[in-house]
Amino acid sequence: MTTRDLQRRVLRSPGPIADTFMRDRAFIKIIIGPVGSGKTMAALQCGLLVGAKQGGRMVNGVLVRKARIGVIRESYPSLDSTTIKSWHTIVPESEGKFSWSAPRTHRFRKVLKRDAEGRVLEILDIEFEFRAIGNQTVEEACRGWEVNAVIIDEADLQPAELVPYLTGRVGRFSDLDPSSVVDPQIIISMNMPDVENHAYELAFDKDLAGMSEEDMALLEQALGGRDLIKTYVQPGGMEPDAENLHNLPNGRGYYVLQIAANKHKPGYVDRMVHNKPVPLMHGQPVNGEFVYTRHVQSTIWMPRRKLIVGLDQGLFAAAAILQRNEYNQIRTHAEVVNLDKGKKGKLLKVGPTAFGKRVRAVLFERFAGITRDDVRLVADPAAFAADDREDNEHDWVLACQAAIGLGPIRPAKSNRQALRNEAIWKAQDERDGYHVDPSCRHLIKAHSGGYRYQKAELGTGETRGHLEIADTIYTHVADAEQYAALEGEHVITKVRGRTPRGAGRQVRNDSDFDVLRGM
Repeated sequence: MTTRDLQRRVLRSPGPIADTFMRDRAFIKIIIGPVGSGKTMAALQCGLLVGAKQGGRMVNGVLVRKARIGVIRESYPSLDSTTIKSWHTIVPESEGKFSWSAPRTHRFRKVLKRDAEGRVLEILDIEFEFRAIGNQTVEEACRGWEVNAVIIDEADLQPAELVPYLTGRVGRFSDLDPSSVVDPQIIISMNMPDVENHAYELAFDKDLAGMSEEDMALLEQALGGRDLIKTYVQPGGMEPDAENLHNLPNGRGYYVLQIAANKHKPGYVDRMVHNKPVPLMHGQPVNGEFVYTRHVQSTIWMPRRKLIVGLDQGLFAAAAILQRNEYNQIRTHAEVVNLDKGKKGKLLKVGPTAFGKRVRAVLFERFAGITRDDVRLVADPAAFAADDREDNEHDWVLACQAAIGLGPIRPAKSNRQALRNEAIWKAQDERDGYHVDPSCRHLIKAHSGGYRYQKAELGTGETRGHLEIADTIYTHVADAEQYAALEGEHVITKVRGRTPRGAGRQVRNDSDFDVLRGM
């Protein structure tokens, strides 16, 4: 073993989220960040950490651990110009033996442990194998792969069936003993995908394409307590806590330059700089200030405060359940959405009674012991306008109300789109003014761009004067949340920019107790 084999390389951590991601033992772990956030470096270092965990055997008084790590991308040019380039800043090409033939391989040794006198006690004998899918099928590209872990760089550019296929390939390498394989992993790094990409569904919906619920349950059982899928989202490049700025040329200026150079591509800037998921091929998101890392937070039910259930009635009914805290801030705890699991991107039609029963079940499951005094139900005021409407919305409300069984469904305070939007915008703009629980996956997709305007530009290049909100599968749950968000003390008044009646009024206290005397 040469001196070069034993040298240590010092790598500066991108930041706390990347560090936590690297330490996580989840079977499939995902890091999503803006360009330049250090996510690829973090993922590659995970491969070394997996290798260092593997069992080993004693050779001449030294414990030798062995591992093989796979790395895969969509093409060899992308692999060579980005992933392998990053890899060689971690382990130089000159260290060990690197082969540029396809698939690329890099075999080397790392000293893991020494005694107080500098003698080597543990060594990692490891091989990284870099493959590209190219024009092959996933099975052709991964055939014969037996590895401890696979790193997928830019997973949103890969076929949807890649990750499910790899679940059967990781953890199979060991020329020692099967029991020596420890914590096999699929490690994913990527920029924020658009909301309709399969990689978004994997990261945020925990949906493994093509894998049945039974297979998912068996896989979770086999993991022995490890998480099946864990996702880490880094802050956007312009956020105060952006990661890896210390490793970027010009620090935050790197992102300022990216924004300036791509100002004609707002969707690109949102994904690559601000780390926000958006639908690239459609209009702008309605809730453009929504930031995943700031607004998606685990919420806590406050039993002493009213639960507000917003309902968007009809065949594609949806509900959002929220509260306002003591500071009048919004905390959205749960959603009720009828997604068709057999047809992605589709909603199931549901009658009022069946939907009402679903809402009731969610309420009693998530908020044990509630009574009708703890809940306020509100819906689109238009449904109460008349009982002879062609779509019979009033009858829908009455039937749903009976099925929920927790009091009357009342008209929301307004149906005006501007007021409803502003209630959400105002909350999301305020520090800690809006949190949505991670369980509200469909609603998070809505805020991330699924709830959007019709395409703004006409064929002539002109911009439409009044943008209309597109009717998508996300519109219903977003509307439901808006109806609920209008409830609360002085909400409408404040949204309209007016001062609530009585605010700032002085009160004279003529108490004999001096501390309280005066205005």
